[in-house]
Formats: sequence, structure tokens, C-alpha cells
Amino acid sequence: MPASRHAQPGRSRASESTTGTDASPGCEGDHDPAPAGAEPMEAPVTARTASRKSRPGTLSWLLPTLLLGGCALLGAITFADPYALPATPPVQALLINSYDQRMRWVRELTAEVEAELAPPGGNVLLRVENMDTKAVHDDTYFAAYAAMLRTKYATVRPTLLLCSDDHALNFLRRYRDTLFPGVPVVFGGANNFTPARVQGMSGVTGVTEEHYPYETAHFLLRAHPGVEEIFVINDYTESGRSTAAEMAETLRPLEGRVRLRWNSDVPLDDLLRQVAALGPETAILLGVYYSDASERTSTYEEAGLRIATAARVPVYCVMGFNLGGSVVGGKLVTGQSQGHIMAEMGRRILAGEDPASITVRRGPGEFLFDYAQLRRWRISEASLPPGSEVVERPFSVYSAHAREIHVIAAFVAAMIVTIAALAVVMRRRARTEAELRKLRNLLGNILDSMPSVVVGVSPEGRIIQWNRQAVLMTGVSPSAALGRNLEEVFPRLAPQLPRVREALDRQTPVHGERLTRTDNGAPHYEDVTVFPLAANGMEGAVIRLDDVTERERVREMMIQTERMLSVGGLAAGMAHEINNPLGGILQAVQNVLRRIEPGRAANDEAARAMGCTVEQVRDYLERRGVLRMAAGVREAGLRAARIVANMLNFSRRSTSSHMECDIGALVATAVDLAANDYSFRKNHDFRRLRVDVQIPPDLPKPACLATEVEQVLLNLLRNAAQALAGFIPPNGAPPTITVRAEPHPDGVAISVSDNGPGMPPEVRAGVFDPFYTTRPPGEGTGLGLSVAFFIITQNHKGTFAVVSEPGQGATFTFTLPLGGTS
Repeated sequence: MPASRHAQPGRSRASESTTGTDASPGCEGDHDPAPAGAEPMEAPVTARTASRKSRPGTLSWLLPTLLLGGCALLGAITFADPYALPATPPVQALLINSYDQRMRWVRELTAEVEAELAPPGGNVLLRVENMDTKAVHDDTYFAAYAAMLRTKYATVRPTLLLCSDDHALNFLRRYRDTLFPGVPVVFGGANNFTPARVQGMSGVTGVTEEHYPYETAHFLLRAHPGVEEIFVINDYTESGRSTAAEMAETLRPLEGRVRLRWNSDVPLDDLLRQVAALGPETAILLGVYYSDASERTSTYEEAGLRIATAARVPVYCVMGFNLGGSVVGGKLVTGQSQGHIMAEMGRRILAGEDPASITVRRGPGEFLFDYAQLRRWRISEASLPPGSEVVERPFSVYSAHAREIHVIAAFVAAMIVTIAALAVVMRRRARTEAELRKLRNLLGNILDSMPSVVVGVSPEGRIIQWNRQAVLMTGVSPSAALGRNLEEVFPRLAPQLPRVREALDRQTPVHGERLTRTDNGAPHYEDVTVFPLAANGMEGAVIRLDDVTERERVREMMIQTERMLSVGGLAAGMAHEINNPLGGILQAVQNVLRRIEPGRAANDEAARAMGCTVEQVRDYLERRGVLRMAAGVREAGLRAARIVANMLNFSRRSTSSHMECDIGALVATAVDLAANDYSFRKNHDFRRLRVDVQIPPDLPKPACLATEVEQVLLNLLRNAAQALAGFIPPNGAPPTITVRAEPHPDGVAISVSDNGPGMPPEVRAGVFDPFYTTRPPGEGTGLGLSVAFFIITQNHKGTFAVVSEPGQGATFTFTLPLGGTS
């Protein structure tokens, strides 16, 4: 399903539909087409929530219930142990949502599953993961998401998997057997479902999502006999077109009885003008609409509210989130019923029932109508379909339940007296606990002030202390962490639990292995120390986690610097050693060519002694190609001499004084060095790249350190060539590196550009950070650009910037002041 112009609503109240700002997608998109002859599924089951029911006479049971509840509450207050923990570990259930919690459909479905399957105090722990496929949903993302789940749940295996909407079902169809082999699956919100969708998967059942436009239209025509035309509104996103096709097929039996007219893909303002111009012979059936022809999007609720407000004719809908405002209602798709059925199936599976024996159910629809709109269009409630519910009905609780309210008030007064008595009884306990709280606060302040993560655990691995750094690291508050198992709250520290027993047995601190984690693409290193805790009848241990990233980075940088110095010294020594035999080779070639040169007396005399002439010797050598080979040897030797000279210049230690430099000569030297670097040429051969150097002849000469600026240029040329490696520029352009220099108000600006793949914002933001690299491990240190940035900004007091967009190449620009830096 495309991330743009595609969403599907869930269920919402009439009051929410006029004020909500979140899009409420359900599961319209990402569905497989339903083949003909699909197997029938079980009839829908409607789930109702008690909050929707509010009719007179329903509170007659309230008084005895409140009395029993009050007794239970008093017993709980008196005898409950606030530190009691469940006797057995909870059963793990994992819910994977295709979208995220910002969408009302996800919130309502998740809340219903949690309330029915994992209520507070139960033995089921529901964990929720949101895929957020509205933002991204390609194969690379799914593979990365699977890797994340594999790591996150490596030590915690769920007993039951639940998934909402098509992306999550498709994801589990592909990865379930590798991530959670054999774990049963309950799905919900699947569109156009057929058994082929889960063919080959074992232990799968669930509930489909169905829409009921025919039932809504049928009631519309019965409630408004004068209607001759139904104006059906959908947007033209992928989900809108899919819903329109489904509605067209469902409404086909109405052809001949009423005209069906479909909206065109126009801007929303034009659509509103069309809606406002509809006559009394027309009614509106609203499908899904949140994006217009100009791709301007809003929430489903806002779009539906604007359409219904502009209309002067009855407006019906098929999605629950559109109910309210000026919408009459209809048979609507809701989110709670989907979650209710999923939770019911999950309970049956956890109770031991085989998932294969649980039939896939069709998603239910509910007749819901707005009270004010029924009165506006003079629709009698007696004419509503059986089982219909009227929402937003004006209702006076006091007048309908005056007796019950009086009883409740008396009960509350009795409770207040009881609480006051309990307060007196508990005062002694409060005095006893005051000193304990003072000491606990002092200890907590000390631990919270520490820069390290400090976690106290019992010998069984339950958390007994949780400082502020632990909160910042995990995002879990102390109240949520205390009493829980360490592997649930802080999985990275779970491998340290064996060292807790070791520290207690030895009564000495135990150092754990160094931990490594990745934060925003950068590695972080942490040292772990476990201290025994055995005093005053309390036994356990304190786990301290120290961030040593900066210390490790400094150490690595020092090692890398030493390596670079060693390599530079080795290169200089090799260049000196190569220079001597290279000079001999060039001198010998020169002498050979001079010995066969005509016009020299010694050459002529030696030739005559052999019975020939120098010209005959040269003719023979030319015919055999010896002269050409000798010239090639001399040319290769001269080129090698230039390379050695460049290496010597580059490896010499920079002087402390800046001198005026010819930028054109520095660029030429850097290009020559890059072209003749063997390891560089092996992976990113300059011969396949076009290097365009644009240096004006009258360019000012800034004062700089030549070798350092050459190093910067060489690093930028290498970076550009690495970006172009394996990349084919668009429009058939050759891979090109462009080096420009031009006057700048601050001195001279030098830029190195390429027409490579460019960089996304997250890479561009960290490109100058030390040790930051996008290359595979072992192929780069991540120091090249950071060293170049340091040389320009610190050693030369210049500026360094990068401009890059994905698919548009990259341009690195640095400036060198004319005055230089002493």
C-alpha cells in the first residue's frame, strides 16, 4: 500500500469525528483480490461496548453491585500487599499493527484486544509492535523490521501472535516461521480475504473486514422515498479506488431502481460546490475520502465533516468514524468488534484449542444512527433496522435515576467516613514509614545524581532499584520497572544476571564484558560492573553501566593516528629507496638512446668497426620496435619519478607557517595522487571517471599548508569516487567528478562535486563525525572527512559545508582565507 494518498479508517464516536485530528485508517489497502468461488466464512459476530448503551432502567442492579464492590474495596485496602507479585510469570502475547498509534483504528483495536485478552491482573502480558507502513513498506524495510524483532524477542518467545491489517498479515506470512516458528496467529482487518492468503501457514485464524454499502443504501431508499439518485463519494487513492470497486459490485442489485453517480477526481473545494448544488432527489453515500485531486490530504473525519456540512441532502456513510455532525449513519465498520473477536479467538487458543478448528469469521457491521440527524430528516426510530443503535441521544441521568443517585450519594458519604477511620488507623504506619521514605529519598537522590546507569536486582533477577539514568536509557519510569524481571525491562542487561550470583558468592565486584550498542547509526561502548549487596537482611546486587564511548573513541583515534604516521613514514622511506634504482634506470635508458644517436663520433667509429653505419643500426632498432620500447621505458620511469616526488611531498611533515599556494597546482597534484593510488585504483579506477577541473588562471593565492590542503582534496576525491562506484548516473551521463575554484568574499572557495547517488538527510547530518561511515566493516575508518573538516576549520580557520540530496549527487565546498593562519 502506498504511503501517500492511502489510509483506512477505524471506528470513532460522533463527538470524536468532529474534533479528532488523527487519521483513522483501518485495513482498506494492501489486500489480495478475492478469487471467485471463495469458501464461505462464519457469520459475523457483533461486539458491543457497555459505554454505548445508556437507556433508562439499566441501573436497577447498581445498588447491590456498589455495596459488594465497597466491601471488596475495604478488604483490598486492609489486607492487600502492595508489593505482592504474580506467583507465575505471565503468558506473552504479541500484537503487530500495520500502522501506528496515531491512527484511531489502531488505538481502538489495540485497546479492545488489551481489555479482552490481557486485562489488568490477568496472566497474559500483551506486547504491541507498530510497523508504521504508512511511512515505508518496501522489502528492505520488512527485512530490517524482521531483524529487529529477531533481536528484540531473542530471549522472549511469545505464545500467541496477533496482527491487524494486511501489511502485518503479509509480514507474518513471510517471516513467522523464521521469527516465531509454530506460534499460532490471529489476524484482523484483512480485506478481500480468501484461504489462499494463508495457504501453507499452520495455526492461523482470524476475522476479516467487510463493508456494507448495500444495506446502508437499502435503508436510505426506504427512509427517503423521493430519492432518485445516490451520489457516491470516494477519493482516488489506491484505497479509494478499491473501496469504490467493492461498493460498485455490492450496489449492483440497485441498478434500475436508483441512479448511481460517482464523484470525479477534483479538488475538494470543487467537490464541495458540487455537493452544495445537489437537489432534493439526490442523497449522498460517503465511502472513504481524505485526499483530493491536488493530493491535499486531511483526516477522514475532517473531510467527511466538510462534505456533510456542505450538503443540503441526507448524507450516509459506511465507516464509523464519519458518524456525527451532519451524517445520518448506516451499517458501519467499527474497530472494537474486530479487536473483540481477535481477543476471543486468542483466549480460545491460549486455553488449548487448535487454531485450525477455529473458523475465520467475517467482520461484523453495526447499524448506527445520529439522533439529531434522525430528527432533522424526520426518520422514525421505529423504522430503523432491528438491532440499530442511536447515538448522541440527549439524556438526563439525574431525572432518569434520581433514586439510584441518592443511594450512591449515601454510599459515598459512608465511604468517606470509613476512609477517615482508616486514615486514623494508618497514621501510625505513616509515622513508621516516614523515616524509611526519608532514607529512600536520600539514596534515590544519590543514585539519580550519578552519571551511570544503576539498577538494583534481587537474586531472582527482579528490579529493586532504578535510577534516573536508567529511566533516560530505557524510557521506563521507576514505578513501571520496580518488581519486574530485568530481562523484560532492560533486555540488554539480562546476560549479566549470572554475574549477580557470582558477585554474591564471592562478595566482590565482578566486571562484565564490554557492551556495544548503536544509537543513530553510531556505536556506543559501555562497561558493566556488578557489586554484591548483602546487608540488613537484604540480598541482591547492583549493576552499574558506564558509557565509555568517548574514551574508546579517543583511544581508537590515537591508534589510528599512530597507524597513519607509521604508514606515512613507511611511504616516505619506500619513496627514497625507489628513487635510487629509478634514477639508474632512467640514466641507463638515456645512455642507450645516446649510444645509437647519429652524428656522434664515438657512435660512428664503433659502427664502422662493425662494418655498418649508425643509421643502419637505428633502422634495424626501429624496425624491431626497440626504440619505441626504450622510449616507453623512459616515459614509464619519468611517470614513476613524478609519483615518487608526489609521495615525498605528501608525506613530509607540514611546517607551522602558511605560504601562498597555487590552488591549480595543488588540485593537479591531488588528482595525480588519486589516479596513481594502487589500492584506490583497484576499487575505484579513475580511468572510468571523468575528472573536470575548472580553475581560473587569475585565481588569488591563499596562504595555506600545501600538504594539508592536498590531503583534504585527496580525501574528497576518494569520497566522490567511492560514491560513483557501481552507480550509473541518470540520462546516460558519464560518472563525473568536478573540481572548481573561484574567488570568495572570505578568500578562495574550492568545491568537489559528483553526479553520484547523493545522501539522505540522516547521512548528511553525520558525514563529518569521526568514525562515521556508510561503507561495510573493514572498508573504511570513517576518519577521512572528519580529518578534512578539522584541517580546514581548525588549522586554516576556513569553512566546510556539504550540499546533497538523494539522487542529485553531492558537493563539498571549503574556503581558504587569503590572509592565512600563522
